[in-house]
Amino acid sequence: MRKLLLLTLIPLGAWFLPSAAGAPQTSNSMTLSTRTPVTAIAADGKRAALLLPEQGRWRIVIWEPTAHRVLRIHSESDADPGGSVALAGTRVAWDDWWGGLTIETRVSSATVAHPAAVSLGSDEGTDGGPGWEVLAPRGDGKLLAFTVQQRCDADGSEPDCPPGRQTGDVVYATIWRAAPSGNCSTSLNDFRRPGHCRRVATARGKLTVLDVDAGRIAARTDDGLRLLTGDGRRLRDFPVKRMSAAALSGNRIALRVPGAFEIYDTGSGELVEKIPVQGGADRLGDLESGILVTATGKTVTLRRLSDGHTARFHARGWAYAQLEPSGLFVAGARRVTFTPMVNVVRRLR
Repeated sequence: MRKLLLLTLIPLGAWFLPSAAGAPQTSNSMTLSTRTPVTAIAADGKRAALLLPEQGRWRIVIWEPTAHRVLRIHSESDADPGGSVALAGTRVAWDDWWGGLTIETRVSSATVAHPAAVSLGSDEGTDGGPGWEVLAPRGDGKLLAFTVQQRCDADGSEPDCPPGRQTGDVVYATIWRAAPSGNCSTSLNDFRRPGHCRRVATARGKLTVLDVDAGRIAARTDDGLRLLTGDGRRLRDFPVKRMSAAALSGNRIALRVPGAFEIYDTGSGELVEKIPVQGGADRLGDLESGILVTATGKTVTLRRLSDGHTARFHARGWAYAQLEPSGLFVAGARRVTFTPMVNVVRRLR
């Protein structure tokens, strides 16, 4: 690992600026400054994966603030980033797309120990209409999952829409997870080496992975939200159709619905709290240890569900936030900050 660290840190001089991350701190916030904006972040444990685009190229890196190091995982110029990144332990995954008359989508993955990217799923390309597509991955702990789905065409092209369906409707979907062995859903046109996957579940309609936590998957269906195990066993269905995002943690799941954040009990399926919001600008960021994370513009708001106490953190640009038992990661413009959980709890008091 020491050799890997030396090799990856040397080329990053043009990308990362000196910051507080270089000094040993245990209770204060630590900061990582970048020369290009951070457009996506995913955290797991004590590390965060960052997506850093620039003109003609983009990069995936991992920041470990308490270990005072940054690891470069992947750099790409032949495809465009899909706009998301996922992290499960030491495995990072991302979606991208490439093509001309047809657009091909793909989910790729790499690990800290093996940073060479592999393809977990890709399609043969569509013109943005009917056909196959690979959706953004989500991860936590040892589980990293994503969806491959197919849209139909009512005008006679393949695949034809079944009765009651219209052009563009999802008629088939499969959830896959990264695995030590097994074949992935990868097109022959994909130039990247295939990785290993296991099939989790299938549906004759939507089955879109929205979040992953503690070996469970929250997926959107045609009728609402489904909670599954990593092996595909159905745990519970939530009949909430109009949702744009989900965050799963312990015995709670938070859903972004029109005009509110709704909190459900994963065991009983009951709605336990509804938090109204004004307008549609409030975004669902995360849910961890009974703390709801939302973002509006440059501001991240933490709300403790047990007593309603809130704390706000401000970023320099459009804010993205992830909360882990280790602490809070906030990315905005060209800066990422990490605030240890002891400080987060103190702010909520």
